[in-house]
Amino acid sequence: MRLRNKLFIQHMITIIMLLAAMYVVINYTLSKSMIERDTQTLSQYYSLHRIEALKIVNDKKISIEQLFSGTYAPLIASHLAANSNFQVQLFDSEGTIVGDSGNREDLIKRSDIDAALDGQTASVITEVEGQKLLIYASPFTFEGKIVGGFRYLLDLNQHEQTLTEMRRWFIGVAVGCLLIALLASYSFSFFIMQPLQALQQALKRVAVGDFSRKITVRSHDEVRELANDFNQMSRALQEHIELLHYEQGKQKKFYDNVTHELKTPLTSIMGFSDLIDKLERIDDIRSCNGYIRKESTRLLQMVEELLHSSLKGDEAWRVQTENADLAAVLADSLQIVEPTLQKSLIATTLSVEPCYAYFDPKRTQQVLFNLIDNAIKHSECTQLHIELESETMDSSCFIRISDNGKGMTEQEVQALFLPSEQKEPRPISSHSHGLGLPLCKQLMELQGGSIHIRSRPGQGTVVQLHFQTQKLPAPVLLQN
Repeated sequence: MRLRNKLFIQHMITIIMLLAAMYVVINYTLSKSMIERDTQTLSQYYSLHRIEALKIVNDKKISIEQLFSGTYAPLIASHLAANSNFQVQLFDSEGTIVGDSGNREDLIKRSDIDAALDGQTASVITEVEGQKLLIYASPFTFEGKIVGGFRYLLDLNQHEQTLTEMRRWFIGVAVGCLLIALLASYSFSFFIMQPLQALQQALKRVAVGDFSRKITVRSHDEVRELANDFNQMSRALQEHIELLHYEQGKQKKFYDNVTHELKTPLTSIMGFSDLIDKLERIDDIRSCNGYIRKESTRLLQMVEELLHSSLKGDEAWRVQTENADLAAVLADSLQIVEPTLQKSLIATTLSVEPCYAYFDPKRTQQVLFNLIDNAIKHSECTQLHIELESETMDSSCFIRISDNGKGMTEQEVQALFLPSEQKEPRPISSHSHGLGLPLCKQLMELQGGSIHIRSRPGQGTVVQLHFQTQKLPAPVLLQN
């Protein structure tokens, strides 16, 4: 059974019980009130009848004993009942009915007469032959002595008819009130259940991963508190899921960058290994072995750094700047990629001048490897010109890498530094994963430098790296 139906049934049972209790209380109160009113009326009649009886005794010159005798009592009872709607009886000191204005000379119940002869007024309700009667008896005292008493019998059938009519009216009104109350209860339960139904629908959406649904309740009660708690829970879940996605994306981006950077030393090692087979001079072979050891050491350092970052959980590229010879780093980098350039039939020219700057040699070498690798794989060039020059006015150094390849459009240049997930389409091939240039940009910025690319279709591409000759404030971390 649904909650709305349960509330409706509960309200209906409660209302019916309240109406039943009201019916019992009102019926009892009215009946009691009518009996008390009739008893009070009969008591007032007794006071009047006592005065009139004493007047008869005085006028007729009879004794009190004669008043309650069989000679005068029937006449007096009829006289007293002439202008009333009840029956009058007189009884003597022995409890015998000596005068009666009606046809009920005696009744089975005589406790009222006994009470009257004991000096008390008494009222009794009894039923005779299907007729309900109110009997009121009061003692008649003369000169301090109870000589008899008056007894009144009032027919209560008219009262019962009045009570029956009032019961009918009450039942009719109660049924009408019940219907109105049930209709109001049903409508009220609808307004109560509406936010709960909205909460149910929102929970179904949350179950399938949709946290956008929010519940608005204008009432100031527990339902509103429940809705607010649900909204807070939904918001917290959404934030945690977004944070989880962010952490997953950050971790994936970090390992993508790491695996991308591992390709460069491996490519160099493979290139020098292939070159050794073609060399005859022992000095050239030793030189190639030296580069292989150097690249192997760099590869090992990158793996150790990866393990260190994984253990710490920071997932960070560490960038540490120092004052170093940029020309030496550039020349060393070109020497490492020379076998790959020769294999790709790309002629290289180099123009350098001494330039000391503050940069991270390892990260700068990563940038150079990525840029030269992109030129080899994507530019379709045959010539590569690299120059290094210093600018004394703004305390900076520049490395320009120019090729005579196919070039790029302005839109393609702007898309180069976008994160890989924002590129449409993402430039993924068997030779490239689209990860190098965004990482180059981040590495250059963290060293205090910058990278700029100019290109036109059919006119080649120029990449310019800018380095600061002033010391950076402190080493920084590249968070992924």
